[in-house]
Amino acid sequence: MVNLDMSKYSIVTMDEVHSTNAYALENISFFDDKTVIYTSRQTAGRGRFNRKWVCDDSDNIYMSLILKSDNFKSYPFANLTQYLSVCICKMLKSEFNIEAEIKWPNDILVNGAKISGILAETYTADNNIKAIILGLGLNVNMDKNTLEKIDQKATSLFDITKKHYDSEKVLKLLVDIFFENYETFVNKGFEYIKEDYIKRCKFLNKKIKISENGEKKEYFAKSIDNEGLLIAQDEFGNESKIITGDILC
Repeated sequence: MVNLDMSKYSIVTMDEVHSTNAYALENISFFDDKTVIYTSRQTAGRGRFNRKWVCDDSDNIYMSLILKSDNFKSYPFANLTQYLSVCICKMLKSEFNIEAEIKWPNDILVNGAKISGILAETYTADNNIKAIILGLGLNVNMDKNTLEKIDQKATSLFDITKKHYDSEKVLKLLVDIFFENYETFVNKGFEYIKEDYIKRCKFLNKKIKISENGEKKEYFAKSIDNEGLLIAQDEFGNESKIITGDILC
């Protein structure tokens, strides 16, 4: 295990771990605020709704950001993954000239294929939230043969550019972008990123299907409100605020 001290955060690098989120939660008392747990191989990764995140030996990024505070009362919990999704899109554009889009609430797609997923979890003590664990998987060097084994359309930096990358350098680029405006986001909430977020939501103003609690429903995606919720309209014109769910198309 190697610890790299950065100006705004610290990185703990591991050769292999079952899950960076699970490892962070199991050892939360040993880590300071703004610690990044990173590995290029995790054996039991998972995403939203407890889905398995496929991992092989392709030198991808599997990481968890540990964020701690003694007072999370006004913290924009619900929008943290949306903030990270915007940061990923900005990094892909600025460093690799890749245009990415966001599938609400936080999946990152390139040409309709998933390149990154996010999972946020909390650590509580004495009935209070003490830490947030922000997990991220980013396909960096995964090849076409491995991508085809995934149960949904997926892509990677290598698949798009035909170049191999140093995943640790890509990691640092992303974490730098995340912390560059993190404090401003915490103070202002979703409205701070609303414009950046919406312009990457290509599903808006289209008919979509959403899976909610195992039930599939059809909607028209109207907008994103100031809290980051999806405003959707059913076939009868009734509007709903979608809090959780999965856009299928």
